[in-house]
Amino acid sequence: MKHERVFVIDYDTCSPLGIGKKEIMKSIRDNRSAGDFIARFDISGIEQTGAAEVRNSIGQFYCEESQLVKEIMSYDRKLELIVANYFFMKNRIEQILDRIPSDKKGVAIGVGLDVTPFECIKNEVDYLNKIPEWKYINAIKEKNANQININQLLNPLDISSIYLADVLSLGAFQRTILTACAASTQAIIYASKALQAGEVDAVVAGGTDSIINLIAYLAFGKLGIMSTSPEHPSKCCRPLDISRKGALIGEASGLCILANESSLKKYNLEPKFEILGFGNSLDGYRITAPDPSGSGMITAVKTALLSSKIKADQIDYINLHGTGTRSNDDVEVTSLIDVFGEYAKNISISSTKSRHGHAIAAAGIQEFNILMSCMEENLVPYNLNLENHAFGDAIDVVRGENRTRNLNIGMTNNFAFGGVNSSIIIKKI
Repeated sequence: MKHERVFVIDYDTCSPLGIGKKEIMKSIRDNRSAGDFIARFDISGIEQTGAAEVRNSIGQFYCEESQLVKEIMSYDRKLELIVANYFFMKNRIEQILDRIPSDKKGVAIGVGLDVTPFECIKNEVDYLNKIPEWKYINAIKEKNANQININQLLNPLDISSIYLADVLSLGAFQRTILTACAASTQAIIYASKALQAGEVDAVVAGGTDSIINLIAYLAFGKLGIMSTSPEHPSKCCRPLDISRKGALIGEASGLCILANESSLKKYNLEPKFEILGFGNSLDGYRITAPDPSGSGMITAVKTALLSSKIKADQIDYINLHGTGTRSNDDVEVTSLIDVFGEYAKNISISSTKSRHGHAIAAAGIQEFNILMSCMEENLVPYNLNLENHAFGDAIDVVRGENRTRNLNIGMTNNFAFGGVNSSIIIKKI
């Protein structure tokens, strides 16, 4: 059975911290939190009032897009974010992918569930008739009948992957992953498996999500996972802190271009990172909480470590899922200590969610891309807003200031509603 090595050729992100790697890393070096009072809708009378919004004028990137797509984007923030992400990277992506045949390149995108905009309900508009997604999907089907295999099951949830398949001629497959906070991490893993097996030569993988609209925001508030701190939203998310009270809700999109080893030689591609290994598990303990024993997280991390064929002491930095909720952080850190044992004290760990918020289905790709940028700069971001943690010196919780350290191998974790657990290990080229 074929087992190709998998590499990251390029990547970039549309984040509350900035558009693109350069802006994002400046925000990280400056220790800026994108948390602020919500600007997108009226927050009067709402207990939770903060979020990490993408406030840059992203419309500048897709001004040449068709009026039909722009109309869809006016109702679908997820699509707007990933279209902006695509246009920001357009020349770089095309330079990589144009040399690869359509049937040898695919797309896998993690997204969140659609939420009907409040304006549609308030104005008594027929949502399905108002949103022109089906018109766009049918046009793509007619235009690319022999190139793009349109998924008939999940439309219009597939709109982001359909869009990318269309504009980049990604004919091998078009996949949408709907596993909440692990969705885009699992999209990367899905793509990696296809590349390992030699089914395709390259895959565009990533994700997009936003729940910063009134209905979705209120729904998440009812789950009790959002911070209710009276402090400014930039201070309210405290991953790993004893006094943590919940997550800072965010939004983002991100893409990475993956290729296997054979394709590097065939198409003269220059890799930035290698995906050494990955792990998935499902503990199914509770819809909104992980198994307190950490069994699912432990399985995912152990599987990633085993598949990477490295030793535990070779990992330099782990970007945690680290939501800042009461249930996640303790279980995640104690699970890592369980897996790595005596080596854990030499592994630097931090969560960046207090800086850019929790982007739900796009959390994985945002943090995967940030991990790679940090590794390129040999910078370990510290846990913003952390004052007191309960883990002693069993593991290296980075506090107080960003740290310079040679980062050769890193890990990123994402854990989702329903007990979905995913981990990826990468190595710098």
